[in-house]
This record gives sequence, structure tokens and C-alpha cells, in this order.
Amino acid sequence: MRKLALLALVAVLVAGCKSSKPEQEFFNKVSSMSKEELLAKGDALAEKKHWEEARKYYSFLADSFPNDPLGRRAALKVADTFFAQKDLESLTEAQLRFRDFSNRFPSDPARAYALLMLGKCSFQQHRGPQRDLGPVREAAAAFRQVTQLFPDAPEAKEAAGLYAQCQEDLARHELGIARYYGQILSWEGAWQRLDFLLKNYPDTKAAREAAPLVEQVRKIREGPGLTEAAPAPTPAPTPVPPAL
Repeated sequence: MRKLALLALVAVLVAGCKSSKPEQEFFNKVSSMSKEELLAKGDALAEKKHWEEARKYYSFLADSFPNDPLGRRAALKVADTFFAQKDLESLTEAQLRFRDFSNRFPSDPARAYALLMLGKCSFQQHRGPQRDLGPVREAAAAFRQVTQLFPDAPEAKEAAGLYAQCQEDLARHELGIARYYGQILSWEGAWQRLDFLLKNYPDTKAAREAAPLVEQVRKIREGPGLTEAAPAPTPAPTPVPPAL
């Protein structure tokens, strides 16, 4: 019995040695490489879309030199490899890493890029104006930070364009609900949504498209009496209508 137990222990130790051998070989290899060589190796692998392999070199560089400019660049590149994979789990991981970089290095010139990519991670997860708009609001907040904190950065122009897209989605959501309440003759509910739309998203295409409905609802509200076929909803929260 003791002999069998000893053999089992040896088997476990051997298996452990085998599993750690690739990691040890990698460590031995990268330990002799310069920071520049580590970054270049990661870039070469990323160019071939070997994301996991590239991530190993970037991660080693970032962990070994966290306050070095190359180490910080490698930390962003780790996040980039996750973003490039596009699936929800990878986007979530990328989001965490871009946010961490932005919080840890508020004065780093690359923070504008980190905030831009943080917004893109959220924006990639939205599913249209009639779905959950949490990711769109998160994206808009990140893009707005780029334009406000780094107006002269190369990322500012792209952030401004993406922010406008977020605003359009948020505005179209309000317009969709206003139309829904108009269809069920809930005019006060429609007016609440239209008023919110015009005050918060006045420069959007959705706001311009809302003009005929605004005029219709205004005339009804200013008429001799307002009769609703359905009770007016409370300002927030309101039920989301079916996708239009």
C-alpha cells in the first residue's frame, strides 16, 4: 500500500515537472532578451495574429518593467491582443486592462489611447438603440473623456466621431419610445420622451426626425382637452417598447 502511494507521489511530481518545463524554457529564453527584443518579438507574433504567444512576451515585459515606457507600452499591447479577439470574454478582459492603465497612469501620454480603447470595448458590446444601452453610455463617457482631457491628441478626432455615434443611438432610443407612446395615444408619455430627446441630444439626426411628432404632440397638448388612451408613464424608468 505504501509502495503504491509512493509511486503515485512520484507520478504527480513527474507530471508537475513536465508541465512546468515549457514555462521554465520560456523564462530562460526571455531572461536573456533586452526590453526592445521582447517588444519586437511580441509585435512579430501579433502581426501573425498569434495573440496568446504575443501576450506572453508583452506580459513578461510589462510585469518586469511596470514603470518603464516600454513596459507600459507592452501593458497596452496585452490589452490590444484581447481586444483583437473580439469575443465577449476577451473584450471584457481588454476593458479591465485599458481601465487599469488609465487609472494607474493618469499623466501618461498613452492614456488618451487607453480611454479611446476602453470606449471601443464598450461600444463593441452594444446591440442597437432598442437594446440595453448601458454599454453605449459607458462608451460615450470614455470618448467624452478623451475629447475633454486630450483635445489635441491624435485620438481626439476618432473619439469625437464615436461619441457622436453613441449620442445618436441614445437619441434614437428616446425617439423610438416616444413613437411607441404616440401609437398608444399616451401623449404625455410621448412628450416627456421628446422633451428629454431635444434637451439632451439636440444635434442628432434623431432629433431632426422627431420634429413632425413634436409638432403633432404639441398641438394635441395645447388643444381643448387631452384624452389619453393609456396612462402617461412616469419619467423614469419606462417600459422599453418592442424593437421598431
